[in-house]
Amino acid sequence: MASAARRAVASYDAMQRHLYDARTGRYRESVAAPADARAWPFSQALAATIGVAGLPSSRVDADVRRSLRALERSYRSGDVYAAWPGGDVYFDDNEWIAEDLLDWSEMGGGAAPRARAAGVFAAVVRAWDANPAHPCTGGVFWTTAAGNHDRNTVTTVNAALVGLRLYAATGRRAYLVWSRRMLSWLDRCLLSPDGLYWDHIAIDGTIDRTEWSYNQGGAIGAFTALYETTRDPVALARAEGLADAALAAFSTRWHAGEPPEFAAIFFRNLLALTAVDGRRPYLDAVESYANWMWANARDPRTGLFSFGGPTRLLDQAAAVEIYAALARMRPLKAAR
Repeated sequence: MASAARRAVASYDAMQRHLYDARTGRYRESVAAPADARAWPFSQALAATIGVAGLPSSRVDADVRRSLRALERSYRSGDVYAAWPGGDVYFDDNEWIAEDLLDWSEMGGGAAPRARAAGVFAAVVRAWDANPAHPCTGGVFWTTAAGNHDRNTVTTVNAALVGLRLYAATGRRAYLVWSRRMLSWLDRCLLSPDGLYWDHIAIDGTIDRTEWSYNQGGAIGAFTALYETTRDPVALARAEGLADAALAAFSTRWHAGEPPEFAAIFFRNLLALTAVDGRRPYLDAVESYANWMWANARDPRTGLFSFGGPTRLLDQAAAVEIYAALARMRPLKAAR
């Protein structure tokens, strides 16, 4: 995976050169834009930075610490993070950040990032819908913003993933109980007959039946984590079934129509499953997308990735994440 590591570092260097503002410690959402990126793209840039920090001979640990300080300074609002300084809270933003914090804690960042992730998870649990008058009671609300009362796959499945990772780190059974509850609600309310997950359910019971890759990726990650923490073979079978169904469903969408940031989240979770079950076709799918990006979406002069418009922070961070995740993959023990 040496070439993936080189690509990750080169793409990261381009991200920092063109999209990072060293003066404020914040990012631009696109090249030449002000350095006021919202929490969602910031979280993906942080994930990319942590991914590169995990590579051998990497020298970006200081970059991670600077980004974490900027995160606390600019976005933190009590136990959670606002979508922009002083703005509304979106719980999917908070879950991406919690996953970043857990990644950093596992890489030697200490107990403090895990404690922050635990605080985020507690806030997400408070955002659980407990009103029996609502259709399909349960699920995690998307946001505290006025006028939106959707309960989403993205907020609920990634809450389960964060909970399972906290359970693995602490052994506290409440995390496992909540994560199972979240996955059960998704199966009851947002699981499509094709085996994939729909996007969200509104407060009146209307379901948005759009199927996005990042929702499937979150579910693959959650069921993989459930298997790793409990050794329940049903959980592993669910993860593999989702992976197979999603790869079939999205085979014609990766290069047109599916945002690269969604693809990156799907593929990083697919690689987590691959590390457990050793299925070569899963690794092949990630490598195929990564090679396509390098050949077709990258400007070799600047090192920036573009998917039909000016380079966004989300575009560049997605590329870095995918190459870094591939570079960290160990050789598969067996081709399946």
